[in-house]
Amino acid sequence: MINKQWTLGLILLFAGIIGLTLYFFQPKIYNVDDAFALSKRYLMSFNNNDLVIGEIMEFEQNFYVIYYEESTGLGAFEMLIDKSSGRIFPEYGPNMMWNKKYGHGGMMGGWSQTPSGQMPIDRDEAISIAQEFLDNSYPGTIAKDLHPFYGYYTIHVVKDGEVYGMLSVNGFDGVIWCHNWHGLYLQSRSFHDE
Repeated sequence: MINKQWTLGLILLFAGIIGLTLYFFQPKIYNVDDAFALSKRYLMSFNNNDLVIGEIMEFEQNFYVIYYEESTGLGAFEMLIDKSSGRIFPEYGPNMMWNKKYGHGGMMGGWSQTPSGQMPIDRDEAISIAQEFLDNSYPGTIAKDLHPFYGYYTIHVVKDGEVYGMLSVNGFDGVIWCHNWHGLYLQSRSFHDE
C-alpha cells in the first residue's frame, strides 16, 4: 500500500513539473508587435494578396485582429489571440455566425446567395441601432468607429473618450451582439499603411 502511495505521489509530482514547464515555456504574446507578427504569419497561410491586417486591439484577455479585403474595403473576418498560449483563432459570435463569406455558413456553403457587402441596414442605421441599445443598457457610452463585414457591422463602444468595449449589429435584422470576452481595453494600432 505504501509503495502505491509513493508511486502515485511521484506520478503527480512529475505531472506537476511537466505542467509548470509547459506553462512557462509556451509562446506568450506580450505586445502588439508580437501579435502583429503572429497575425501576419496566419495571414500568409491564406495565400490571398487581397487580405490585409487592418487593426489590432489589445484587451486585458486577448488581442483582437481585423482582417479586411483591400479591394472592397470590407472586413473579411475577426480573430483573437490568446495572450498566454499564443494561439490565434476565429473570434466568437458574429464573426462565426453572421459572416456570410468567411464565417461558418460562408466557408461551408451554407448561404443561399453570393456574399455581398450590401445589407438592408446601412451604416447610419447600424450606428443608430447600436446607440439606442447603449443608451438603454450602458448610459454614457457612444457607438463609434464602425467596421462593415459581410452580413454585420462591428462597432467600438466609447466612454469618456476611451474604448469601453465592442458590439456587433446584424446588417439584416438589427440584432445586437455584445463582445463580452475581451476584458478591459488597453491599446490599438492601425496597420492600414504597413
